[in-house]
Amino acid sequence: MRIAVITSGVHHQAGPAKVTAALVESLCEDHEVSVFSHSIEGIDLSKIKHYKVPAITRPNFLAYLTFLVSSTIILAALSCLRKISFDIIHSAGCCCAFSTNVITSHFCEKEGLRLERSNIIEMPHKSMRQKLKALDHSIYRRLAAFVEGVIIGRDSPKALIVVSKSMKREFIRHYGNAAKNIIVIPNGVDTLRFHPTNRLLYRDQVRQEHGVSRSELLLMFAGGDWERKGVLHIMEALSVVQRPDVKLLICGSGDEKFYGQLAELKRVRDRIIFVPQSSNLWKYYAASDIFVLPTVYEPFGLVIVEAMASGLPVITSRVAGAADIIIDGVNGLLIRAPSDVNDLAAKIELLLSNARLRKTMGERARKTAEKFSWDQVAQKTLEVYNTILNRPYLERPRLSVPERLPRDIHRTRHRRKP
Repeated sequence: MRIAVITSGVHHQAGPAKVTAALVESLCEDHEVSVFSHSIEGIDLSKIKHYKVPAITRPNFLAYLTFLVSSTIILAALSCLRKISFDIIHSAGCCCAFSTNVITSHFCEKEGLRLERSNIIEMPHKSMRQKLKALDHSIYRRLAAFVEGVIIGRDSPKALIVVSKSMKREFIRHYGNAAKNIIVIPNGVDTLRFHPTNRLLYRDQVRQEHGVSRSELLLMFAGGDWERKGVLHIMEALSVVQRPDVKLLICGSGDEKFYGQLAELKRVRDRIIFVPQSSNLWKYYAASDIFVLPTVYEPFGLVIVEAMASGLPVITSRVAGAADIIIDGVNGLLIRAPSDVNDLAAKIELLLSNARLRKTMGERARKTAEKFSWDQVAQKTLEVYNTILNRPYLERPRLSVPERLPRDIHRTRHRRKP
């Protein structure tokens, strides 16, 4: 099968780019995969064909707009000139206005816009730098929500994939009948790389690097968009948990200076360790005891499943998409609301004070995560492709389908990634 994947970036660090990288690696074992992206890292380019899409990288709204325009023009030109044809054109989000067959959405832009307009999610805007960043983000969110509405907000033969049941409900709430046929395919996890045995390899090393002793208990947060993912709520909960032997590791990109000042006000700065975004996140899970993500809005939360695969007990919000796989009190803990600091602090205290519960919950979390592999994601995605290709010809986007379609589409083999 000839597959085109359109996405602004492909790498193994975080977010949709990481999900796309895992999917591409699974698909290219048995299919001809072309990737249209501005950047690509950590992928064996001998197994795929890469088309560089020119785009501005900053500010965010211009990065989104220029990639949208460039990818649309390039694909349309290739098709019109009949230089290349694809069985499936798969866009990782609403980043291409061309006639794609399949869209995987990792974020409901209209829901994000609603939460920001109602100040449920609010970016800091005291300094000039923060104001410019907030303005950039606001323009980006409105632009992305508009494009999402144009591409998704009407009946079409496209297949729309989302990564959680809660995300499907959000699309139905915002788009009604246009979202009725949404397909849910949860993200996977590399259960070999994210594994409890990493503790033996990396725990002492990472702790020594960051001044954490063996006897201290370590909470961990990972991710960007700190306003949306609840870093402030963790700091507030940490100030309630009056235990000097407990530290918090914040791993990811965010406004470290601003949140460092907030930590000073909460009198917990000396208990917080900021670590830049890392592609070796499994080492930090290995060094930690509890994973905490009190997110305000999280379509899935790949870091949740990675932490579970690493054998960590997880505390997260019920609104997180990955909360679908958590049974409260069994393989993780769910807080009532991200802003309920007392509930969050109580659940942190429960795990801190009970080593046996941490161990049991972590083991159950690992068993749950083992059910979610990237090969399984690829297999389910291929089933969507086959459904599209088996539709009557007139329902297919003409520019993206060759004149003759293969009757027999073989499926990807199940492989364990090293």
